[in-house]
Amino acid sequence: MSAKKRPTFSAYSSSENVPVDFGPIRAGGRVGGNSVDVDNESRESTAKSKRGRVFIVAVALLGCLAIAVNHYRGIIADRIAMMGDQLNLPEWRSLNLPDMPRPTINREISTVRFASPLDKVTETEIREMLAPYTESGFLGADVQDLRDELQSNPWISRASVRRVWPDILELSLQEEQPVARWGASALINIDGEIFEAPARGEEQSLPMMSGPEGSEELVQEMYMSFQQMLGAIGKSLGQLALSDRGSWTLTTDEGLVIKLGRTEAEQRLARFTRLYQQGLSERLVQAEAIDLRYANGFSVSNKETGDASVASR
Repeated sequence: MSAKKRPTFSAYSSSENVPVDFGPIRAGGRVGGNSVDVDNESRESTAKSKRGRVFIVAVALLGCLAIAVNHYRGIIADRIAMMGDQLNLPEWRSLNLPDMPRPTINREISTVRFASPLDKVTETEIREMLAPYTESGFLGADVQDLRDELQSNPWISRASVRRVWPDILELSLQEEQPVARWGASALINIDGEIFEAPARGEEQSLPMMSGPEGSEELVQEMYMSFQQMLGAIGKSLGQLALSDRGSWTLTTDEGLVIKLGRTEAEQRLARFTRLYQQGLSERLVQAEAIDLRYANGFSVSNKETGDASVASR
């Protein structure tokens, strides 16, 4: 019987008699062992970083909450007092939140600056309007709310508000520019829009216009046309009325009433001014009202003598 051969181990390659280098194998074993420690250190570092970020966010949120409570402590105290009344807790009704110092970065508003001169509203009036909205300081003031409050004044058509560091509010106000009175109490602006505003005294000198709803722009255009024609004969238009049926009646500053009718109003007034310049003015010294609604003439109502007809040629 032949003996069974036992496997042998050789440090040489079986194909070639070249020694096998076991150094990389031993090194790989050492590196693999250390990689576990590196992974643990990386995880611990990441966890510390997350805890740090969470802490910073928490501190920032607490700071914002403290600032908000300080800004709105009056409102919060009022709410607590109301709850005390509802729950019958007398001690809640007299609760006053402490007045914490305002952060330096959020200063009190020291100056309200106007970017343009005011005519229809006063600076005192504007400051009183803004007072409730500026208590929260320079950064706490809501410029959108400020703008809306300013534009609620009927004399202000457009407003803008901007902060100027560190404690200034700059206001740019565009006031309404009335060109005429409309009806009994309203005014009409340069864009033909109707608005109502408290009287400032100067409105009584403006011309009077009236007409059906939606006719504001048309009445204003006709006013400009009629005023130009009357200006050529030395007269000024004081009132212009458009009836519901579309009939035009104008009154000069002197009180002379001129009826133009519904059609060809501009042509009729142009014909009248032409005749007036040709010598008719002397015959109309005592005129109180003139009716131009006739095809070939017009009638004149005098202050003393009554009506008289004058033919136009």
